[in-house]
Amino acid sequence: MAQYRIDSQQYLNDGTTIFEVVMLGDKDGNIINTFGAASNIPISANNVAGYAPIHKFGQVTGNDDTPCTIWTEAGTTSTSYELYPWDTSAGTVSVVSSSTQDASGGTGALTIRVEGLDTSYNFLSEDFTMTGQSETAEGSETFLRVNRAYVLTGNTNVGKIDIKNGSVIVGQIAAGYGQTLMALYTIPAGKTGYLSRCRISSAKQQTAVVGLMVRPFGGAFRAQSTLSLYSGDGSTIFDSPLRITEKSDIDARLLDGATNNTLSVDFDLILVDNA
Repeated sequence: MAQYRIDSQQYLNDGTTIFEVVMLGDKDGNIINTFGAASNIPISANNVAGYAPIHKFGQVTGNDDTPCTIWTEAGTTSTSYELYPWDTSAGTVSVVSSSTQDASGGTGALTIRVEGLDTSYNFLSEDFTMTGQSETAEGSETFLRVNRAYVLTGNTNVGKIDIKNGSVIVGQIAAGYGQTLMALYTIPAGKTGYLSRCRISSAKQQTAVVGLMVRPFGGAFRAQSTLSLYSGDGSTIFDSPLRITEKSDIDARLLDGATNNTLSVDFDLILVDNA
């Protein structure tokens, strides 16, 4: 392989200088760009077989207790949803808006897409046609997990849209956002997640401690990383990404800090097909 030395801007002659050359390839031998921010562009472009990027983000406004999952429903006055309802039984879901404008003929959302996992932890999605403040009929797909939902057609939602499994809210699109704000995720079957970065921001000038909680399949939630700050924002970069096995649940939680605060969390991971 020809070697080029950038400081002297010349190709190296045989035997004059020895450099160690490191290349990253996927499981099929395809070379992946490993330089700077561009290193994951082939993965984001879906050009690397067996690899997929996941970006998750959540927000809570006006939390009233700790601990609480960083998702919009934790900002309501109901303490029932401080922690995400992970152990809700699998079931069909329905959707409902707080505004009549999220319906045919309205100025808001017309349809939304719900994405998650089925009872075998495989990818699943289903589309719903909004009917405003009247709850839609339950869909035909059975969801074990809801990982996200977003407006598919129409305009950004006017009202708050709840995604419900029976009477339990398992997802929520805050008014005006068009997308769920849920700092949580479940690794699908046949995949391993490699989490590379986590960022938090806090609006209140008081201490906030956020734990990146992971529950392996059949296990219990435990902290894999913590981030502490006094307002502002902070990030943790994992030089060696956190390895999270299939069917594991990830839940970013405020563990200690002020109530009635606005907190945001986002994290990035790459899903890799298991061999």
